[in-house]
Amino acid sequence: MPLQLVTSRALVDGTGRPPVRNGVLLLKDGVIERAGSPEEIGALPSAVEKIDLRDEYVLPGLIDCHTHLSIVPAQGDQLAQLRLPATTSLLRSIPNLHRNLDSGVTTMRIMGQEHYIDIDLKKAIDQKLILGPRLLVSGIGLVASNGHGVAITVADGEDEIIKLARRNLAKGADFLKLFVTGGMSSATTSVDFCGYTPREIAAAVEEARRAGTYVAAHAHGGRGLDLCIEEGVRTIEHGAFVTPEQLDRMMKKDMWIIGTFSIAFHPEGIEKTDFKVPEIREKVLKAREVVAKNFQAVIKSGVNLAVGTDSMHGLIGYELECLVNFGASPMQAILAATQHAARACRIDDTVGTLEKGKKADFVAVRGDPLEDIRHLRHVDYVCKEGERVRGDPGGSSR
Repeated sequence: MPLQLVTSRALVDGTGRPPVRNGVLLLKDGVIERAGSPEEIGALPSAVEKIDLRDEYVLPGLIDCHTHLSIVPAQGDQLAQLRLPATTSLLRSIPNLHRNLDSGVTTMRIMGQEHYIDIDLKKAIDQKLILGPRLLVSGIGLVASNGHGVAITVADGEDEIIKLARRNLAKGADFLKLFVTGGMSSATTSVDFCGYTPREIAAAVEEARRAGTYVAAHAHGGRGLDLCIEEGVRTIEHGAFVTPEQLDRMMKKDMWIIGTFSIAFHPEGIEKTDFKVPEIREKVLKAREVVAKNFQAVIKSGVNLAVGTDSMHGLIGYELECLVNFGASPMQAILAATQHAARACRIDDTVGTLEKGKKADFVAVRGDPLEDIRHLRHVDYVCKEGERVRGDPGGSSR
């Protein structure tokens, strides 16, 4: 692959620094060699491929920290969707991968799939058999028989949790996903229900720790979130009902909260179909009120914060709009899907910012997202590891 020079109207590098006007990237073999102003880049060899995005704002590839592959929330009954046969689930996942790429997502963290299709699809993408974002996978979610998230596989008691955790890790899971509290999209569990004991949660955390990884836990609040904090869970997924006291404890332990807003707020989310179930409708409407207030406090607290679409494929931009509506600045919102998201996923050594030595994952949008975050609704160009996967630059030449 020849040297590539990317020009831009402005470079928003994902570090939190002000944008670099007319910023450029120099790429070599899918890695960023240099980034900054044309003066900082300096003289270039004559044999360089030019990627002309001089009318665009260039940002790091976006990271969706919480999603599933085969689920489409607007179709309703998400758990039934997870019970579909493996082949059906695989086929349903491919267009979802493409929707995410179109939205500028170059990395996705997958929060549980039956049949290990997440691990199979990760391998297929890595081998370039199919096109899709880079995947970080958890295998089959760990859930109690009476908990939220039950599809096919359950794990009750320490022994079953340890066995399933080890099987996931042996298959190639990057981390473990634990369902601790009730959820929005199931009628049978309240959001403050806690499905696991302290020892069961600790067993999952210990298995992850010994394998050099961590546990991400579905936890909206209440006693279940308390146990996650106490037993060493690293990332709290959703956190709709988190309290100021819990936020304070999470900050002291350097934990993360992963916001997932579009599934509850967007009309194509749970509302689309599952509002016909009164119990679900009531939970979601209550959560909307609480989340809007709680995440103002989350943003102000300074707790580690990133975002995920929770299967609302192609709506990462809407997630960031929600953050801004809750009080974040556009820069804070962008960081939640770039630098901070990479840190949450433990991949900040390779992606998340446009800096020397990072993989050449970047996207381009026509308008300034720091002026109006809604410009991220329409991504014109997507590059993953130096290869264009979506869009066409204003002109390329050698």
